[in-house]
Formats: sequence, C-alpha cells, structure tokens
Amino acid sequence: MSKRQKRLERFLAIPKDFRWDELVTVMEDLGFDLDQSGGGSHGHFVLRTDPDKVIATYRPHPNGIMYSVQIKETVKKLKELGVLK
Repeated sequence: MSKRQKRLERFLAIPKDFRWDELVTVMEDLGFDLDQSGGGSHGHFVLRTDPDKVIATYRPHPNGIMYSVQIKETVKKLKELGVLK
C-alpha cells in the first residue's frame, strides 16, 4: 500500500489526532491546492482541474489538530464534488 493511500485511509477513519498539515498533504494528493490569500486561519482548497470546485475550512488553533466535524465536513464535500466515492 502506498503512503498516499495510507494517508487517505487515515483521513477517512477520522482520527482524533489528525493534523492540519496532514490535511494539506491529503488534499494535495487529491488534486487540490491551498489558497490562504484571505489571511488568517481560513483557507480554501481549490481543485486544480476545476477551479470552481472549492472546499473552505480553517486551521484549528493553537495546536493544529483538526476537529472531527471538520474532517467529516471535508469528506462530505469531497464526495459531493465527486472526488471521493
């Protein structure tokens, strides 16, 4: 199993210790780029092949560990956009 697949499976398992930097890597693996041009902790993941497909989220503070609701919403949006089955 590739590292990419292991990262994706970890993400989909919604672990309690999933970090922001791991999310960025998973999203990059799925074809998204992070746009933080708005400043602050908010970010938008934009699909490289279709810039109209965007997932908005924010970097949790202070430790960078994602909230489970953030992960669940991101998974839901990835499925709605057809990136995940």
